[in-house]
Amino acid sequence: MKKRSGAHILVESLVNEGLVNIFGIPGVDTLSVYDAFLDHPSIKAINVRHEQSAVFMADGYYRASGNIGVALTSGGPGALNTLTAMGTAHNDSSAILHLLNDNPAHVRAKGRGYFHDVRDQYGIFRPVIDFGYQATMPHEIPDSIRTAATALKSRRPKPAMVEIGGDAFKIHSDISIGEKSSSHRRKATDEELNQIVDALYQSKKPMIWSGGGVVHADCSEELIKFAETLNAPVITSQTGKGSIPFDHPLHVGNWSNEKPVREFIDDTDLVIILGSRLSYFPTGGWTLKFPGKVIQIDIDPAELGRNHPVNLGVVSDLGNALGRINTIIDSKKIEFNTAERKPEIKALLDRIHRALGKPVEVEVLDQLRSALPPETIVFNDPTTIVFWMRSYWKTYLPRTWFVPSGFGTLGFALPSAIGAKVARPDVPVVAMHGDAGVMFTIQDLMTAVEHQISVILFVFNDQGYGVERRHQDHLYGRRSGVDIKSPDFVGLAKSFGANAIRVDDLSKVGEAANVALNNVGPTLIEVPCDFKHPGYGSFIDWSKE
Repeated sequence: MKKRSGAHILVESLVNEGLVNIFGIPGVDTLSVYDAFLDHPSIKAINVRHEQSAVFMADGYYRASGNIGVALTSGGPGALNTLTAMGTAHNDSSAILHLLNDNPAHVRAKGRGYFHDVRDQYGIFRPVIDFGYQATMPHEIPDSIRTAATALKSRRPKPAMVEIGGDAFKIHSDISIGEKSSSHRRKATDEELNQIVDALYQSKKPMIWSGGGVVHADCSEELIKFAETLNAPVITSQTGKGSIPFDHPLHVGNWSNEKPVREFIDDTDLVIILGSRLSYFPTGGWTLKFPGKVIQIDIDPAELGRNHPVNLGVVSDLGNALGRINTIIDSKKIEFNTAERKPEIKALLDRIHRALGKPVEVEVLDQLRSALPPETIVFNDPTTIVFWMRSYWKTYLPRTWFVPSGFGTLGFALPSAIGAKVARPDVPVVAMHGDAGVMFTIQDLMTAVEHQISVILFVFNDQGYGVERRHQDHLYGRRSGVDIKSPDFVGLAKSFGANAIRVDDLSKVGEAANVALNNVGPTLIEVPCDFKHPGYGSFIDWSKE
């Protein structure tokens, strides 16, 4: 191999892994990398307007496609600007690779006032990464990218970071790039899977709890076959939405905080938890208790029994485990003597929808669902309408519904949707924002304009922090800091060069969505509203039923 700079070696390593969509901002210490991009036409560098958005876009790219998302930032302030987005990706299990530089060794963390100096940049990121590598010389770069990619493919999806010392980009080396990364995901033993099948055979009323791990493992087909074989109802967490179609007769969905569903859960003798940590919201603050046996399968051993006792915990890639369980059942021609639950599920959901009625928030969501194709990918900020969507939104397919469920990060939806549209240009991508949260990252609407990325941005404008407003009204009976002024969103979007629509009639929201679907480039749709928050637990006062 001929000698070339560490910056060129980094780009060659990324191309070798197929990591050619890079979200970032050039900095003085990464200009050599951007120069190297010019020698590799396959590289698509998406220039963002804030480093936080670079990681959000990489996160959205992963969530929509299942492929590693890549962000590139400079060190110091550029790097630290990404911490919120890194925390979001870590909390929600997203496989992203964050590349950043650090200062040259002779001045790094010396406190001498060198440009972008940080005392312990790598240490700052430790809580929000699952894999880290510090490369100080160019010959270390190929291995750093390969091992990071291997970790991202082999473990529970979590952010990885490769920090490259400033000297490494400049020094020349004749190192070869070597082999690509590989995947080494843990698999259950035959004995463990046979134990699961035996337990299921003894069950009369099994139930499945489907979490985000099913979506991450791309094993929805295996889940559906498994549920149909068992005749087992499927409850989904927020992140598990789409793992089974909402209109499947075994789909219960994310209604686990409603009284009828709690009663339904109480009438089961075995629950199998797939790829879920049973987090705070879907369990009503961990008040949910399963009455019978509990089996949990997860790629992450730390999650087994963390939030609910289990009778059997199995560490495994979910796709592998479900596929092999289905094969065991088929090969042994096992017939389960389980109760018929489909009419019961239909009656259960009918009861919920009758009690819920048709408030304006539900009416608006029905319009949007009718307007948007089933394959539409929806990214959500923690805004009032989204708290209705978490249970009510009809999700047909995996990897089409995303929310920062663990971190609750404002500003997440728009840049993540842009990253998703880069990954999946063939399908509509929508971001759902409130007027307060969108201001955290609205500058990256310019990114969508510059690169002609046709995302649809809804801004539901209630002139404030609507979720916090609901809390203050409920807890204190008065307000402070939650009522704010908003800009002219339509005028602002047009100043960026984006398409823009204002919908003053809530009955016309679906029509606006139809218009936006046919636009080239991003479209902002502002919807003035006064939506009511449904609450964090039950949507419905069941005492009035």
